[in-house]
Amino acid sequence: MTARRLAAVLIALPFLLAADAPGGLAYTPPAPPPPPDPAGLVVKLFLLTAGAIGACAGAVWLARRANRPPAVPADSAGRLVLEGSLPLPRRCSVHFVKADGHTVAVTTDATGLRSMVLLSEPFQTMLDEAGR
Repeated sequence: MTARRLAAVLIALPFLLAADAPGGLAYTPPAPPPPPDPAGLVVKLFLLTAGAIGACAGAVWLARRANRPPAVPADSAGRLVLEGSLPLPRRCSVHFVKADGHTVAVTTDATGLRSMVLLSEPFQTMLDEAGR
């Protein structure tokens, strides 16, 4: 036998033995998987979407809380106390600040600080002093 014939017999031998087997070379595909449950998919989609939105909202809340300056109580030893704020049109506002017992009106707009005015004592106090 030549080398070519021997190689051909060795290559063909497994196929010849498989043809004599009870199942032969017939291929039977596996059973297809069952179709997915549409209701379960919708529930999973809804829960994952709600979870992602909740995680984003939590991250935004934590970021805003981390960037907020610490609150100072009104009776603290601080020398500046915010009395109140009044928003005005065109992104302007007036803030009333008590500094060392004096009231200061601070005006701001979109560009930043506009003016600071030291306010006199309330008019009622002056009337009381004049009436004595």
